[in-house]
Amino acid sequence: MLRLKLGRRTLMLGAVSSLLLGLIAVGVVGALGIVGWEYSNSNQFCATMCHAVHPEEIVNHAGSSHARVNCVECHMGRTSTLHLMALKPTHFKELWGMIVGYERPLHGSTLRPAREACEACHWPENEHHDKIVVRKRFATDAASSQRDYRLVLHTSAGVDRDATWKASGIHWHIDNVVEFVTTDPQRREIPWVRIVRPDGSAVTYVDKASKLSQAELANLQPRRMECFDCHNQVGHPFRNPVDLVDEALAAGTIDRSLPSAKARAVGIIDAVGDLKGSREENAARIDAVIAADAAKHPVKPEDREKEQAFLARMKEILLRTAVQPHEGESFTWRSFPNHAGHKDFPGCFRCHDGKHFNDKGEAIRLQCTLCHDLPQVSVENGKGSVPSVVAAGLTPPPSHNEPNFMHDHRMKIDESCQMCHGKIEFGREGGAFCSNPACHGRTWPEVNLNVAPAAAAPPAAPAPATKAKG
Repeated sequence: MLRLKLGRRTLMLGAVSSLLLGLIAVGVVGALGIVGWEYSNSNQFCATMCHAVHPEEIVNHAGSSHARVNCVECHMGRTSTLHLMALKPTHFKELWGMIVGYERPLHGSTLRPAREACEACHWPENEHHDKIVVRKRFATDAASSQRDYRLVLHTSAGVDRDATWKASGIHWHIDNVVEFVTTDPQRREIPWVRIVRPDGSAVTYVDKASKLSQAELANLQPRRMECFDCHNQVGHPFRNPVDLVDEALAAGTIDRSLPSAKARAVGIIDAVGDLKGSREENAARIDAVIAADAAKHPVKPEDREKEQAFLARMKEILLRTAVQPHEGESFTWRSFPNHAGHKDFPGCFRCHDGKHFNDKGEAIRLQCTLCHDLPQVSVENGKGSVPSVVAAGLTPPPSHNEPNFMHDHRMKIDESCQMCHGKIEFGREGGAFCSNPACHGRTWPEVNLNVAPAAAAPPAAPAPATKAKG
């Protein structure tokens, strides 16, 4: 018998009543624990309680292809609740950093291995077909002329359900063991790469232009390549504002009929420069530049509505791509490299750059067609278009698969090349393959085809790779 003293009255509780109250208390505590657990894993908690020091991630996540993927699904993985509970204490360092202060994070340090996160949706053994991508770009002439770049991306091919899964193209990096070392947390520099073949043998490539010694390379810890070593901005991308202008022109939210719309947009972006203030200060700076541009470009009465939409869209783009300073340090979208692709940052060219050689003097293959077909270019007025650069049914000669082909082919051009690529005409204005504006006549980040393919010195062998932690 349980006695509870309530003022002048004494409440007598039997064993059944005591058990019932105990169960209710356990239920309440359990419910509160579940609510607390769910809240601690919510995007709201991540955005407002933990990561107020970098609010741009929250904004960019909402506009990304993974907007409906919760933060914890990547940063803690999709695994059992017990496993997640064990992982939760490892994130306390983030909370401590919020209390005592820390540098603004420029990379994700808590991403889980792909098997626990990415591959819960993107099952690599599933068959992936080629994908056609069309990028629309606009010139800075008065008509903002359109130029389309058409690419066929080779995600994966050659899937055989009755044998070992063999990938080619982009997913070759998943089907094979690729290890690398890097000198910075954002993995911009990759001086050493090792590929382990199915039979257990390995081949190592070293960046011949790197200034690291063999001893320094040996002290770097190798890691196995993960999906997010390339796809590092799928969660919250930091976009080039010029690309957003092109997308707005393609979608019609910026009207191309406005004279020199693209040129004006680029001029506004350049005049605003790198925004380094608070959101209010940035908005004031943007308003001043936009007002000055509008004053220099008066429009006809019938175009005023288009003009107002243009100015509003430009302000939205500039505010979206601005990154607020943190503890005296300034950042821009360039502070966050996108490793998928190779337009604004090296990306693929961190390894496929023409200067990573093995001990036989063979480079990591740089052939563009490993990951995509030769790009086709369509210019609005037809001049300079490159609709196709290879005739159907032709098989590339064996020389195209040689490791150093990209370095050597320019010295071996002859009339036989015209069978596939048409008339040999150099330049950057299109019309022929060697003047294809999608490939030639431009500079790509980190690519250096002038490094001689001489045999590299045997590299020091780092320790075996460990499981990636982010």
